[in-house]
Amino acid sequence: ATTLMLPVNFESSTLNYSFTNFDGGDASVVNNPAAGGINNSAKVMKMVKNAGQVWGGAFLTLDAPIDFSTKKTFTVKVYSPRAGAKLLLKVENLTDGNISYEKEATTTTANAWETLSFDYSGINTANSYQKLVLIFDLGTMGDGSANFTYYADDISLN
Repeated sequence: ATTLMLPVNFESSTLNYSFTNFDGGDASVVNNPAAGGINNSAKVMKMVKNAGQVWGGAFLTLDAPIDFSTKKTFTVKVYSPRAGAKLLLKVENLTDGNISYEKEATTTTANAWETLSFDYSGINTANSYQKLVLIFDLGTMGDGSANFTYYADDISLN
């Protein structure tokens, strides 16, 4: 792949997975710390939620708008330090953050990869969305500890 588009799997050595971190979120691409189960890939996104704001997270700007014309369900593989952690997956317009759509899912397991699904069937497909925003535990202040360190991979539209 020469352009950053869905699915995003963090495996490319040439694509720019340049996260924009905000309000305490700190995302980076790292070696998979827990390869196995449903995720044996080499590279994953690590998100540490530090103190800042309860909405701290990060976004990735894709090279082109997301095509929601036929596919409307996102899946993300997530590795969480605890069950019951939430992931908010939001898409935003390239230049207007008020044009957005978001859904939240909750982890059911700790210290293992699982696939979370996000139903985007209600999205306004007339709008253009080019940013992928990830916020873990919206509403809770992070502290940068292992309890607020998450991993995500294989962000796909199905």
